[in-house]
Amino acid sequence: MLNLVHRARLPEGAAGGAVPAVVMVHGWQGDEKVMGIFERTVPPGVAILTPRAPLEVAAGSYGWFIFEKGETSFQDGVEALATFVRGLPGAYPIDPRRVLLMGFSQGTGMSYGLLTDAPDLVVGVAGLAGFLPDPLWPRLTPGRLAGKRVFMAHGTEDETVPVLMARSARKALAGAGAEVEYHEYEDVGHKLNAQGVRDLTHWLAAQFGGQA
Repeated sequence: MLNLVHRARLPEGAAGGAVPAVVMVHGWQGDEKVMGIFERTVPPGVAILTPRAPLEVAAGSYGWFIFEKGETSFQDGVEALATFVRGLPGAYPIDPRRVLLMGFSQGTGMSYGLLTDAPDLVVGVAGLAGFLPDPLWPRLTPGRLAGKRVFMAHGTEDETVPVLMARSARKALAGAGAEVEYHEYEDVGHKLNAQGVRDLTHWLAAQFGGQA
């Protein structure tokens, strides 16, 4: 059994062989249902798994780590996500060589954490309105993310995660060797606008060899 409560959407014909997968990682005070708005960006033939974060921070609301508890809490969240991803091929017909993370806000931070600590587990990350958590900066040495692909989308008016944090994360991830596609959207807050959805859809199609 997988370690986290989750939702799973498998493509038709998945039982016939291993399929690629997108693991959607929700943000602070989310759950396994809130990332459903992004499911339409995922190409046909790709499985979607959405885990619920392990910490209940309010009734029916969950988080991956608590900022005030520092690096220990962050690492616990990363390990919970890593354990979930490692367990996917044993629970579903998932190809472990074609797993991609999609994170929103804190979920982006967790996705970057897994990409940095265990780059062999995922091919890349789609980071939406997210940030690079403090513990990761010294780990992003040159070449660590060579061959990994990252999509970043951020609104210039994001008051929850200021756009300067996204710009800094872009530089750090690229400096570690990741292939980064970066998008900023004018007058957009802590969300993804229609153009962002289109950009994400096209990027995901390219990662899985399809067309948007």
